[in-house]
Amino acid sequence: MRYAPEPNLAFIHIPKNGGQSVRNALAEATQLSFAALAADLGVTEEEAATAMEADFDHPRSGRIKPSHMPLRLISEEFPASWSLFTGAHSFALTRAPRDRFISALMQRLKEFRNAGAIRADDPIVADEARTVCDWLAARPYHTDIDYIHFAQQVHFTDLNGKRVVSAVFPLSDTTALSHWIAAKTGLSVTVGHDHARRQPKPWARAIQPVARFSGRWLMPKAVKRALHPLWTKSGVFADAAKGYASVSLGEDVERFIKDYYAADAALHAEAKAHAAQWTTAPAATA
Repeated sequence: MRYAPEPNLAFIHIPKNGGQSVRNALAEATQLSFAALAADLGVTEEEAATAMEADFDHPRSGRIKPSHMPLRLISEEFPASWSLFTGAHSFALTRAPRDRFISALMQRLKEFRNAGAIRADDPIVADEARTVCDWLAARPYHTDIDYIHFAQQVHFTDLNGKRVVSAVFPLSDTTALSHWIAAKTGLSVTVGHDHARRQPKPWARAIQPVARFSGRWLMPKAVKRALHPLWTKSGVFADAAKGYASVSLGEDVERFIKDYYAADAALHAEAKAHAAQWTTAPAATA
């Protein structure tokens, strides 16, 4: 959760739903506070701010991402944060479950499988999808750091079957979100989408082994870090999400996504309907 005290605004970050873009927009528009998280973790506010960007060994919940906490976890283990949240204007962004699942797969392969710059239609993606589905099948709720990106979105908006977050908006309509924030808090926030995943274009497959070898073995790390954003923004790459619809994951995986994330699909439809009410800025009041 990100909390801005001046507008009394809380952002619940659902993994793989544009959270970094929202975080950047909020940090640019107003001051964020980590005091409540610091109290909950028993650390300084500076350490809490650092923990929010990394992982944390919680004494009861194990290794978690403080930026990716379902509401049940916050309510049970983070009393100071929960108190702020329940008294604030709060919001979350939703995403179509299938697109989010594929995006989570791509991050998992990069983060835990050292897969590098692969395409969503690579066979390794479908293979990993089956592994993830087998793990999730017995876990309708979890906070495991290795699988938190696959957690159901409703666990970040609802608690005990009831909606707790003040408002939900689709990732695809941050303009509506900006209008809602302005109406509720007076804060002007412009949320871009500055962290979209990029993947190699189909014709670039042939040069990927050479590029990967050069990056791993021939370039100093500092040079690699400097060149990476320029490389991914080049003509060799394209926005990954635009190709997700054509990716085949297999009948079993597709069926699992539809069933496991049924409530998320309904939540996303609700978010889109809600955004339609905020497509234009509300009239100013005297």
